[in-house]
Amino acid sequence: MTPIQRARRSCSLVIGLMYVGSIPIWAQTGSVQDQLNSTYKGKILLLRNFYSRTDLEYDQNGILLSGANSGPWTLAYVEITGVTVSTQSIEVVGNRLGTLFQNEKPRPVMIGKLKIHIARPVSNVDTEAALYPIFRKILIEPGEDLRPLLPDYWRYYLTGTDSQARSAAWEATLEKSKVVPLKPAIAPTGAPIPPKAVHMQDPKYTKEAESRHIEGRSVLGVVVDTTGSAVDIAILEPLGMGLDEQAVLALKQWKFRPSTLNGQPVPVHINVEINWLC
Repeated sequence: MTPIQRARRSCSLVIGLMYVGSIPIWAQTGSVQDQLNSTYKGKILLLRNFYSRTDLEYDQNGILLSGANSGPWTLAYVEITGVTVSTQSIEVVGNRLGTLFQNEKPRPVMIGKLKIHIARPVSNVDTEAALYPIFRKILIEPGEDLRPLLPDYWRYYLTGTDSQARSAAWEATLEKSKVVPLKPAIAPTGAPIPPKAVHMQDPKYTKEAESRHIEGRSVLGVVVDTTGSAVDIAILEPLGMGLDEQAVLALKQWKFRPSTLNGQPVPVHINVEINWLC
């Protein structure tokens, strides 16, 4: 596997819904609260758009009002621990979780707290079913296809069952683009000469991973084009905790001496292993 690069170097969710002229409806808040707790309490859901801020404010339609940046999806899970309904608002309390991949299996890691505020809807509602569309705009339900929501470099991870299957799917796509596979042995006549990295940008730790001393590796597939740039990057073996995105950002800054075939530069695909050492 070439090349190898070493990288060295909280959570309540609050949702407020307020209603105009509907005190009699909210007199039955116990029923609504029970419904919401039955649906959401104990669930681990993904925050839509993967916002990284700890305090988010939405309007009555579930549209974000305050500015926030989208972060890595592996830092955007929310474990809901309880729902409280009052005559003025709904408060959903939960923990923000990161995802760490170990032996290709994800496990949750507590990373902090999250508060979300939602303005009251225009219309009166008194059932969980009426509130569900608003929750749906904020939280991703289990089973929703994440591929349209993530960058292309995550596509093969989401479609493959293991690293070999993901690599095979990625390589099959590249073959259609006539990208030359690189053989690991010394190149005989007619085989491409491997590219050589001449500049490697160190990836940066996310604060969530560094504070928890996360170590491991990210394996990425990459095409080195005829100019020596890294393109068509695919995450094949993620580590999680936002580190794979950092590996991609760094790899895009790398420069290679291009691979050559019979003296002419050719695009080839290789694997790059990023070792994270905290």
